[in-house]
Amino acid sequence: MSKPFLLSIVIPNRNRAQTLLRALLSLEGQTADELDIVVVDDASETDLSDAYALAEKMGARVLRQPRHLRGSAARNRGVTEARGTHVSFLDSDDIWLPGRYDDIKAFFARPENDRQVLISGALLHVGGEIRPTVQPPWKPGRSLVEYVYRDGARVQTSMLTMPVDIARAHPFDETLRVNQDTDLAMRLDRAGIGFTVSPLPALVKEETPRTDRLTTDNATVEWSHAWYLRESHDWSAAAKSGYHLQDRVWRLADAGRKGQAMLSLGRTLFPPVSARETARRAITLALGDRGYTALRRVYRKTSGDKAVPERAAAVLRIWQELDRRSKEMSGG
Repeated sequence: MSKPFLLSIVIPNRNRAQTLLRALLSLEGQTADELDIVVVDDASETDLSDAYALAEKMGARVLRQPRHLRGSAARNRGVTEARGTHVSFLDSDDIWLPGRYDDIKAFFARPENDRQVLISGALLHVGGEIRPTVQPPWKPGRSLVEYVYRDGARVQTSMLTMPVDIARAHPFDETLRVNQDTDLAMRLDRAGIGFTVSPLPALVKEETPRTDRLTTDNATVEWSHAWYLRESHDWSAAAKSGYHLQDRVWRLADAGRKGQAMLSLGRTLFPPVSARETARRAITLALGDRGYTALRRVYRKTSGDKAVPERAAAVLRIWQELDRRSKEMSGG
């Protein structure tokens, strides 16, 4: 007899108090069912005892790594100690949107999804603005590499839910500093694990540029490129162009290497994979993120598309309310 459905949610955390509480608040009210929330502290350098006491009052279990082992090891630790039948991952600066739990439970209640990985849709929070993402449909027989890099899909840790035994059999690669999410999904795909992509936004990812984010570190650019050189020997030319467009260009730009970012952007034209995305990246490089955001606002006002900003405004209100409450809780 199979065990009743129980969802574990693994949240790695390092040095974050307020955003962690915001993430946890987004899980409140999701369901009347039990949730197994596992926060794994990656040897934080700041005192988070107050935040973790609050987290435990909110129903989370807090585990502590013996030393700084980074996000992949923290996620693997959480999976090892998860009590659920299924596991979702949540970065400590992202949030769930209302109704995500119900969607996950309904998905895995269908027998045909028993051995599937669910990729939920995501919106982005960038500098006080909610931005949509366009998730292409998953085509049967298409490889994960082609889906991510040729088609421009997002497959990131906060978007993933899977049976816990699959997560334990296919852990994150703890030697990687970046690209861990794509690497995991590629290995799952090669192992014959199926994917289902939901078009419905179920979470909001924080993507506001910050100088303390790992992705803005100069060394990160080279770590990512080393992973690409190791993995891309059998990729199509379009997937290689897509890697530069979806990954290398913005990493170089965030690291302040604008000239190299422009050269990498040129590489995305051989062959081209998305003229629209290439143009967006070029405009962002030329104007900066603030300039691009201002241009987007002008475009929306003149385009007459009211539905997108209305949806974004509703989600932004959710984000802001969770942000306000978490700041009050953390004394921020």
